[in-house]
Amino acid sequence: MAINFKRFFKRLEDINNLKNKSFEKININRIALTLEDKIARDKIIKWMKNLNLTIKIDNIGNIFGFYNFKKNTKPLLLGSHIDTVRNAGRFDGSLGVIGAIEVLETLINKNVTNNKPIGIAIFTNEEGVRFTPDMMGSWSFTKKENINKIYKIKDGNNITIKDALKKIKYLGKEKQLFFKPKMFLELHIEQGPILDIEKKNIGIVKGVQAITWLKVVLLGKSNHAGTTPMSNRRDPIKVFGEVSCYVNSLKSDRNQQMITIGSLNIEPNQVNVIANKIEFTLDIRNPNDKKLDQFENNLNKKIKELCFANNIKYKIDKLVNFPSVKFDKKINKVIINKSKKLKYTYLELFSGAGHDAQMLANICPTSMIFVPSEKGISHDSKENTKKSDIKKGLNLLYNVTKELLKE
Repeated sequence: MAINFKRFFKRLEDINNLKNKSFEKININRIALTLEDKIARDKIIKWMKNLNLTIKIDNIGNIFGFYNFKKNTKPLLLGSHIDTVRNAGRFDGSLGVIGAIEVLETLINKNVTNNKPIGIAIFTNEEGVRFTPDMMGSWSFTKKENINKIYKIKDGNNITIKDALKKIKYLGKEKQLFFKPKMFLELHIEQGPILDIEKKNIGIVKGVQAITWLKVVLLGKSNHAGTTPMSNRRDPIKVFGEVSCYVNSLKSDRNQQMITIGSLNIEPNQVNVIANKIEFTLDIRNPNDKKLDQFENNLNKKIKELCFANNIKYKIDKLVNFPSVKFDKKINKVIINKSKKLKYTYLELFSGAGHDAQMLANICPTSMIFVPSEKGISHDSKENTKKSDIKKGLNLLYNVTKELLKE
């Protein structure tokens, strides 16, 4: 294999600060635009400079490193993100970024770029933990929203994303979509159990399912838990319980409807006081846009009915609404052919998780390569992928990239 795996794993350890720690057991908290994020960004910039790449930073903090790049050229782009959720594992995003750096370095060292422009992208705030929506960097880069509107988005401490970018010194000068990629390819862990269950080396991603995030606020009235009759209560928790039962009754692997209540806040949150406010989020996913929209409409009607019956006021805000995306069949054909040539077992599948690639698919031919996630665990410190599977994924990325550079 052409890839220097020792160098790759050393960089992966370095970006995740794993020195003198167990490689298998680690909590990572590299939330977007924090000091930890800045430290990782600075390391990547250093590695890019060592490769003599042309480095560009855009006005949402996305980092790009180019080789053979000139104005008005369309580079083949590789990459992912480095921000994490809280108590994360070490592969989500980082695999695609460090893998892209390793692939590009190998191509340069072996002089097989065919003098074609190629670049690496590190997108800002893919996870959406601190600032909503997720995939913000790729969303902004593809001009899905006006940059001045994005700058006004605030975190839980009332800090705007623009101020956060300034604080870590990554508010770049390049405008949205300052160049157009020829293609985009992202290496990533599956973040689900399918490849692990099916014992496949590689996932060839056909597309990404539609995603909607909702924030629901239910308003009732606080009162004494011991003296207020059950029939005389305006208890938002009662409504929440019924909503929870309703959405869970509709979850189905058969119709691919995924629903998750991910966050929950109760006020005043005291053992002997009836709550007056409950706020929760819903993550709704389906590869079929119409089915997702239908479920959302039914959910809104159900919440309205339950609130009316229980004298509860409510508000529903849509935080995220991303349609489903289909990836490029031509790129996937190359991935299939190279997988066969390398004798890697593979499976074609849709991604359950959202990725920067789904944003790039709006402006250029795009696809993704998955490697297995052990037991399907991700967004958790127990997230793991076997080194043998990572090596196969990196080697495939290298061979596919080399082939795409011939076009």
